[in-house]
Amino acid sequence: MDLTEHAHAHTKIYDELRDAVAERRSVDAAALRAERQCGSGQWLYGPLQQRWAGNHTYLNCVEAHREFHQAAVEVAELINRGEYAEANRRLRNGNRLSLAASGLTTAFRRLRLALEAVTA
Repeated sequence: MDLTEHAHAHTKIYDELRDAVAERRSVDAAALRAERQCGSGQWLYGPLQQRWAGNHTYLNCVEAHREFHQAAVEVAELINRGEYAEANRRLRNGNRLSLAASGLTTAFRRLRLALEAVTA
């Protein structure tokens, strides 16, 4: 599993939310809410959970992934209600979604290092 690709996929979600604000178009908040259904969620709650369920690094990654999706849903709901200024504010650096995106990237990096250590 390429964790760099997982991080990139979530960066793409962030970018899609920013584009939705700029284009004044709705987004699929339900899809964002289903964090277990995205590629990363399927992997985290599937094969990886079976092997790493009690591992601290794994659990931190699961929590960072959940936090990202929750923050993305908040922004998506603002967009869908037409609250573009507030959605845009929430997309700026230092707000919940940007912090969650950064935290998720870090969590993926740490998990990758842990996985590499086990297979080395």
